[in-house]
This record gives sequence, C-alpha cells and structure tokens, in this order.
Amino acid sequence: MIDWFPPIEARRTEANSRVMLRWRTLVGLRTLARQIDGKDPATNGHCERVARLVVALADSLGWSARDAERLAEAALVHDVGKVCLPDDILCKAGPLTPEEYALVRMHPGVGASIVQVALDQDQTRWVLHHHERWDGGGYPAGLAGREIPAGAALLSVADAYDAMTTRPESGALSKGEALEECFDEAGQQFAPWAVAALPLALRRMERRAWPRAVAQPLAMMPTAAAAEAGGAA
Repeated sequence: MIDWFPPIEARRTEANSRVMLRWRTLVGLRTLARQIDGKDPATNGHCERVARLVVALADSLGWSARDAERLAEAALVHDVGKVCLPDDILCKAGPLTPEEYALVRMHPGVGASIVQVALDQDQTRWVLHHHERWDGGGYPAGLAGREIPAGAALLSVADAYDAMTTRPESGALSKGEALEECFDEAGQQFAPWAVAALPLALRRMERRAWPRAVAQPLAMMPTAAAAEAGGAA
C-alpha cells in the first residue's frame, strides 16, 4: 500500500511542468508543420486554413468548445508526417507515380507516431485516419462509414476542401464548385453528415463569425516566443 504522497505544491509544480512540456512540444510540431506547408507555395498556410474550417464544422455540429479546440490542435499538425517525403515528391506539380503515391500514403501513420508525444489518443487517431474514405477505399486502414473517427471525418472534408480551392496543379476550383464536389462525394469519399455541415461552416467563416469554441481558432496554439516567455515566468 502506498502511504506517502508528495506535498500539494510539489504536485502542482509537476503538473505545471507537464503542461509546459506539452505546450512547447506542440509549438515545435506546429513549426514543423508550417515548414512543410511552406515548401510549396500551393500548400503554404494549409494547416491553418484547415484548422479554421474544421473548428467551424465542429461548432456547426454542436461539438463542445473543448472538443472543437482539441480538433483544431490536431488539424494544425495533421500533415506533419509529410516530413518523411522528399521535396521532389512534396512539391511535384504533375501526377505521382505509383511508387511516389505509396510513399505519400505513409504520411498519416508517420504523423500519428510523431504527434502522439503531445496529443491525446483521440487526437492521434484523427491524424492517423484523416485520409480514410466513407466507402472504405481510403488509407491507411481502409476504415469505412462509422468506423472512421468523427474528428478524422471532419478533417477529411476540411483538408480536401482547402486543397480543391487553393492548389493550381489540380485546377483550383471556386468555392461553389468545391462545395458541389464535396456534396457529390458525400457517402463515397466523405461522411454525409460532415458534408451537410459544410455550407453553414463556410458562411460563418465568410462572416468571420468565429465559432464559440474560440474567438480566433488559431490563438489556442502558442507561438515559440510565447512558449519561451511562459517558461521564464
């Protein structure tokens, strides 16, 4: 039987240290994600845009403020696994070869193994499964329908919508065309319930009526300078 516990102040200090360690780790992961996005002008700012949209989607579906915030944390680093890809694949303008695509399919698993040091189990699963398809034809696990974690299903829609509207190599679509494409793929690539929330989420973003989860979704993640200041406090 354990009959000794550290003093309350010691326990508080230990808890604060864990929080600061997680905070700094998230800063490092976000910095890495930004560097990966920034290697190609077409993807620059991608993770931040996906985070904004996915928070709006979660809020439109009635998620709690805390869960929407957790989803944004995952969205901000969802592509960090692309660190495993050489630049000639990461920035390739034309179609990928089968060998190159096989490498690209590895990035969700690599990303999940990286982010698990700072994100919780659900967040890690959202990162791992954000390329699954509702019809079971996605990767890495070939999950289908309700097998796909809800956060991953929302990430999938937000990720694809941003890619469709910003990447010239795929013939960037207008917002209306991308929305129509998402509805065409509901029940195939995307979860129907996630696509159904997309119009409301987009209207809120256009009005800059940020979801109740946060006044500014990206403010929840500190900058490196803020982390250093917090550690010095």
